[in-house]
Amino acid sequence: MVAHTPALAGWTTDRKTYLDNLKVVLIAAIIAIHAVLGYVGSDQYWTYADVQETTLHPVTEAVLAVVVVPFGLFMIALLFLVAGLLTPSSLRRKGGRRFVVDRLVRLGIPFAAFTFVLWPATTYALYHAFGAAPGSFWDEYLSDEGAIDTGHLWFLGVLLIFSLGYAGLRALLGGTRRDAAETTPRTPRAIRLAHLGGLAAAVAGVTFLVRLAFPYGSESATDLNLWEWPGCVALFGLGIVACDRDWTTRVPSRLVRGSGIITIVAAITAAGFLFLVMQLGSTDLMWGGWTWPAITLDVIESALMVFGSVWLLGTSQRHLARPLPAGAALGRSAYGAFLLQGFVLIGLALALRWLSLPAELKALVVAAGGVAGSFALAWLLVSRVRWLSRII
Repeated sequence: MVAHTPALAGWTTDRKTYLDNLKVVLIAAIIAIHAVLGYVGSDQYWTYADVQETTLHPVTEAVLAVVVVPFGLFMIALLFLVAGLLTPSSLRRKGGRRFVVDRLVRLGIPFAAFTFVLWPATTYALYHAFGAAPGSFWDEYLSDEGAIDTGHLWFLGVLLIFSLGYAGLRALLGGTRRDAAETTPRTPRAIRLAHLGGLAAAVAGVTFLVRLAFPYGSESATDLNLWEWPGCVALFGLGIVACDRDWTTRVPSRLVRGSGIITIVAAITAAGFLFLVMQLGSTDLMWGGWTWPAITLDVIESALMVFGSVWLLGTSQRHLARPLPAGAALGRSAYGAFLLQGFVLIGLALALRWLSLPAELKALVVAAGGVAGSFALAWLLVSRVRWLSRII
């Protein structure tokens, strides 16, 4: 039924099913993780954690850190890889001017509306109600040393910068369209496991240097997660390079197998490393600086970002190529769900706030409801509000 609705009429044209399914899975996982982070007591990793009424048991936190964090380290990196894969063909198809306008509309408008209007109003209302922001709105946000809060939409701001930067670079290097007279294009050199290893090593080195100035989780005037940029740039660039090697259709099997083995080893190593630093009480040393936990985290994270992203991309091509139940509607709603998740998660957390339930149960309910509610609300908006469907 949903496949014939106006919201899907043009959207389903020439789309790759595995990419839409992968996007749904990744965004659902991101929403669920943010829901759980709202109840983590060791640090404020998500907005609701600043006013949380209950926290997860330390054992629960430790188990989640060891099991979930290694895979959470490369979910956003995979989104940058996919974005890079799709960018060159989009630029060639649309041309420079239309591509830039499209990116500004699809990324810039939601980012600006969220960052400068919707999210400040939402977080101020939340914090003010529970005493975490006692001053006026202007006192809390306009006099906060010029800092802004991009929330989870830092990804959009960074992707917009990368996309416009690529379009500008292509324009400087000779245009954005492939020469129609070119009948025998040069076969690009294959990407090998050693190339990925070199990329991971470079990411680890640059990440270490960047985190000397911007430790993991630190805030800056831009709030664009500068400590993650080396990996984000690398995966976006890898996607651009891999586009001409037809990775959008199929990543070479040997590369997927090799990346999978390295990812599993890195994930196990990450789990052991996290368990060790928690036992030693050295977690604060991981986030940046001349310390062995920081260097170790940079190396493991870089390996997971590069090899894990390639492995999951190739795996999704082989196992997510079939349409999911209501898959078209879910895929069409995924971007909107990513945008709306913060409002849905806060609403659900507030609805459960006064119930005397364990934090683990609240986190589970908010996670499940957050995923379902974010996708449902996004579908309602894109299927009913025509002008909004052009943006999300």
